[in-house]
Amino acid sequence: MNDTITAKDKFHKSLHKYARLKRFFERFSADPEFMRNLQSDFEDTLKKNHIRIDREEVHYLFEKSSQDIPDSVKKMWEIVQSKQKWVEQFYLKDCLPSNSSMLTWRNRQIKRQKYDLGPFFTKTNIHSSLAVELSQGCSVGCWFCALSPDSLKNTYSHQSHQEEWIRFIQIMKSFLGDAIKSTFLYWATEPFDNPDYEKFCIDLYNETGVFPPTTTAVAHKDIDRIKEFIKISSKHGSWLNRFSLTSLGIMRTVHKNFTEEELAEVECLPLNKNANYTYGNSGNFRERTKADPSLLIEQDEKLRTAPWHNQDIDYSTSEDYANGSICCVSGFLVNMVSRKIQLISPTTATDKWPLGYIIFDEAKFENIKDLKTTLIKWENRFFNNEMTPDDLVQFYPWIKPHFTEEEIILQGRFNQKKQFFVNENPCMISIIKIINSNKCSFKDIQIKALEEFSISLIDSKKIINTLFSNGFIIENQKH
Repeated sequence: MNDTITAKDKFHKSLHKYARLKRFFERFSADPEFMRNLQSDFEDTLKKNHIRIDREEVHYLFEKSSQDIPDSVKKMWEIVQSKQKWVEQFYLKDCLPSNSSMLTWRNRQIKRQKYDLGPFFTKTNIHSSLAVELSQGCSVGCWFCALSPDSLKNTYSHQSHQEEWIRFIQIMKSFLGDAIKSTFLYWATEPFDNPDYEKFCIDLYNETGVFPPTTTAVAHKDIDRIKEFIKISSKHGSWLNRFSLTSLGIMRTVHKNFTEEELAEVECLPLNKNANYTYGNSGNFRERTKADPSLLIEQDEKLRTAPWHNQDIDYSTSEDYANGSICCVSGFLVNMVSRKIQLISPTTATDKWPLGYIIFDEAKFENIKDLKTTLIKWENRFFNNEMTPDDLVQFYPWIKPHFTEEEIILQGRFNQKKQFFVNENPCMISIIKIINSNKCSFKDIQIKALEEFSISLIDSKKIINTLFSNGFIIENQKH
């Protein structure tokens, strides 16, 4: 617990320490014209954009002769590093499911994501266990939205449903244990579409001890409400809020109406088309790129300038677009209005999974008792350490096996590889070849392996489950 407190304190300290510089780089990353305007009139450009820094803090932008890393870049990197330490400590250590079978399932999904979505996505993802929507649909309608919500239809009333809401949190807490702390209360929704959003957050805090992070695209519309929310979330120890700023005008409005200190613990994400930020290629944006492939090419060119991308040969030599999902949940997605629960996990968006996440199953619930029944049912069905005899054994289509005299290599996207040594796994090549050439159940593969290669049932079972546990096998397919 001390490590967690230390990590958050260090992150917040760096945010407040460099709040003015943070605002500068928010604008810098959003607006290609900003640099040119700075060169022609530095002071006036800052004043128009409500930024207060000294030229000396960013002088390196105008003087390219020095090869040293500028101090301002070091300061921004300090924020990035302290944030990542918090994510790793809180989400990847403190917020693990107490249900051991769900933990095994979650770990398997995380392993798969490394080969599916790449190591950068996997490492920086929070891998939350629960996201809850308190509205049905969204009022904002961003053209690039990776989750493609319908227009706003209804909201979940706190006055009418507080007792049910608290009972819901308690049931999920009893099932998830510490993982309940990773909950956030939006998905394909705008949090502040719900007039009671703040009350739901406080209830969650009272039941779990954690005030959830929030991402909103309407920070410019109700300044007083958002300011008050920032105070409430800070008072209750929230680690971060985010503003999605979809235009330069909205960024200017936000920067005009909020001081640097007020936004110190708020990430202002520039989501205008010309910003350095790149869109997730799923949902609405993916549909746009199908009609206009140049959109994805433009985004990919920006993405490849990121240090984690261009300095990693696995990424830089891959033709895949390295932002195929914005999903950050390996667990449950619940809509309290439609009363629907889904079991989901991130994946690269495809025609089968166009929103960038696998839906393992979904169910409706009339009441909390129904919800509990579904959780128990899914625990028995999905949260298994091993495959069952009737499960279909099939690699994900992006897994490519390679063999050498000494190694067995399973390669995913972005050149990610899992290596097994032939001398330690002498039967694995034969099992992989059977999987690739036949659409067979677990038990049928065992029979083929025994009859054709004299591989014992025990050995074939061990090999198949090794491949399964590493996230290479499509889950829950029955033959």
